[in-house]
Amino acid sequence: MGFEPRQPSSSLETVNKFIDWIKVVAEEAKSAIYKAQEDMARYYNQRRSPAPVFKPGNRVFLDASNICTTQPSAKLCHKKVTTK
Repeated sequence: MGFEPRQPSSSLETVNKFIDWIKVVAEEAKSAIYKAQEDMARYYNQRRSPAPVFKPGNRVFLDASNICTTQPSAKLCHKKVTTK
C-alpha cells in the first residue's frame, strides 16, 4: 500500500496482539475488496459483447454531432452520416 516503517515489538503483550489483529483484519479487508471487484466485473461483462472489427473499405455510420457541415442550421443536418 505504501511505506510502512518497521517498528520493534512492544514489551506489552496486548499491544503485540492488537498489531497482529490489525494485520489480519487488513488482509481480510483486502481480500474482500478484491472478491467484490471480481464479482462486479463478472456481472458487468456478462451482457457485454466484444467490439466489432472494422477493416478499410467497410461502410459504417458516423455520429454527426461533432462534424462540421455546410448546412445553415444544425437542425437541418443529418444525425448520422455514411462514409464512402
